[in-house]
Amino acid sequence: MTGMSARIARILIVEDDPAVASFEQTMLARAGYDSRVVATGGEGLDLIKEYQPDVVLLDIGLPDMSGLELCEAIAESADAYILLVSGQSSEDVKLSGLGLGADDFITKPFSGNELVARIASFLRRRERSRARETDGRLRLGDVELVRDLHTVERDGRSVSLTALEFRLLWFLGEADGKLMTRAQILERVWNDVSGVPTRVVDVHVAALRKKLSELDAVLQISSVRGIGYRLDSR
Repeated sequence: MTGMSARIARILIVEDDPAVASFEQTMLARAGYDSRVVATGGEGLDLIKEYQPDVVLLDIGLPDMSGLELCEAIAESADAYILLVSGQSSEDVKLSGLGLGADDFITKPFSGNELVARIASFLRRRERSRARETDGRLRLGDVELVRDLHTVERDGRSVSLTALEFRLLWFLGEADGKLMTRAQILERVWNDVSGVPTRVVDVHVAALRKKLSELDAVLQISSVRGIGYRLDSR
């Protein structure tokens, strides 16, 4: 596993099936990760602030609330990767979860090796990102991204971004005006999820464009039809 800033990576498991939860926790322990298990969405929300997980392993089918509803709440409030777990593999289910802020999707049944590989990939991405940081800020044209606050700022004004929106804009910013294909964006921001519809990128780009327009920013996310996106600060 990768180092996580002098502490063991934390994985929150939200799963109401004891057998599945036990399997997941055993595999994560063998890989050297710390994990905690809760059986309901409410317990998950209560524990996130205290535990501050690096990754949330989230089952879609929960007894007290929709896993998709919980996914959206976590994406809006926590700086954690979200790996959705479901017995359903339809494109609509994947698109719904990814559109609400999930980073990856794994379908039951899955192997312990696959689970650990997905989580390890998240943590490597975070380490690479932190290694490139200086003060947690990134200047992009006439706006500035502030990591600690998950905001984009311009002339004393700011708008809040979800964790996934923030990672997407940061990634495009580090590309320094280079055109990035949808496949490249999925690989770096969505963990190269096999079978993820590329239009999920379009959904999040549209949300970012709207938020940048609220700041009257010169910075724009330009599209090249059928290929991908780049940042344009001119």
